[in-house]
Amino acid sequence: MKKLVVIVLILLLASLAFPVVARAGLPSTIRIGLTHEFANRDSIVIGNNNISVGYENNGAFLAVTTLQSAGGFTAWVTGGVVTLHSGGQQVHSFDSARSAQIRDAGGGTVSLGGYSYRGVIELRQSGGRLTAINVLCPEEYLYGVLPTEMSHSFHINALRAQAIASRTFMLYRMNEASHIASGFHLCDGTHCQSYRGANREHATTTQAVGDTRGLMMFHSNAPILAVYFASSGGSTDNSENVWVQTRPYLRAVQDIHEHDPVEWTRTFTWAEITQALQATGANIGTATGLSITGTNQFGRVQEITITGTSGTWRLNGEQTRTFFASIGGTLMSRNFHVAGAQAGVPAVSVTDGARTVTAGLSSFFWQGRQTVVYVFDGITTRRVDVAGTGQDQAGGNGVTLIGSGWGHGIGMSQRGAHGMALAGYTYRQILLHFYTDVEIR
Repeated sequence: MKKLVVIVLILLLASLAFPVVARAGLPSTIRIGLTHEFANRDSIVIGNNNISVGYENNGAFLAVTTLQSAGGFTAWVTGGVVTLHSGGQQVHSFDSARSAQIRDAGGGTVSLGGYSYRGVIELRQSGGRLTAINVLCPEEYLYGVLPTEMSHSFHINALRAQAIASRTFMLYRMNEASHIASGFHLCDGTHCQSYRGANREHATTTQAVGDTRGLMMFHSNAPILAVYFASSGGSTDNSENVWVQTRPYLRAVQDIHEHDPVEWTRTFTWAEITQALQATGANIGTATGLSITGTNQFGRVQEITITGTSGTWRLNGEQTRTFFASIGGTLMSRNFHVAGAQAGVPAVSVTDGARTVTAGLSSFFWQGRQTVVYVFDGITTRRVDVAGTGQDQAGGNGVTLIGSGWGHGIGMSQRGAHGMALAGYTYRQILLHFYTDVEIR
């Protein structure tokens, strides 16, 4: 049965004129579905004045003719066929048996709406509507990914690490073939990687792609799921604590060099918590208390227990973030604590990286604004703040959660990568810190 599935998949790839993706390498071109702005449209406006029109032939663009128009063109579906119009007149009709492709006649970018794209644009029709697909070199695709996913102002070694992570993630998603039925390898949204074409390109991010050309990360000779996120707030997490599957290269690590971690505070009334309980189907009456009852080894929240007038309700893993979606939005991270209650930690160790002092928490004081403060109780390391170090709250009007970090917390922290680069680490050292037991080649 497995052999049959593989055969069918290969035949389907061939029918879509895709280059077959090797497990350890990249094809010469990649197909990106422009689903963010140009999916399932009645028409698509093309801003170029001089275009070549043609079709795909053995993985390459084959031009049929050149069209010129001072006002650009509009693509429609007419009688089941993709057509081009200018000045209210139809100027070209594509062969329905072949792909409908265009490119700038002078070798520049293709303009669609307010965006521009390198390479070729394919106009794929289904049910009388159009979806645009960008066909281009994988490295040029990354030119548009990097500045969308990471600020071009970040240190060059953080950008190089991001380039390798994005390239590896690209190959992993291509091997998954999750968009194959739609006629492309990857979409341009966050499901794959955010991509906005040539508009967003920047010299520094383009340099980072060029500096690392072709380099990817592998575990057991297979490309890894090189996920990344914005800010850890001090530590990352194991993959199974967020998603179902345990991946040996996605292990929790401390992120002590993180630069300018995202800080956040959320306050909820007990009435709002009760509303969220009802939205999830929990029937424990009116909420009266909330406790953090489980963390990972670095203090990232793994379990919350909510107490009600007629029972308790436990949230685990990502539920501890998404539970709050109906009352103001999912929490920014799972690196948080409850403000204003007693932690029950009699003694902690505080370190500045050079020396460690152990004493009761009340023995310490804060002078000025501290960006990051951690306490270690012999079991876990977690974030604290001046206001309190509590892990539970009951009574009063509600509960306040104080947190740091932004994102799922798995893989590479982008602000952590920037901080490591500022501290002198190379892009290889950054990647080998955030991804466990991987090979870069």
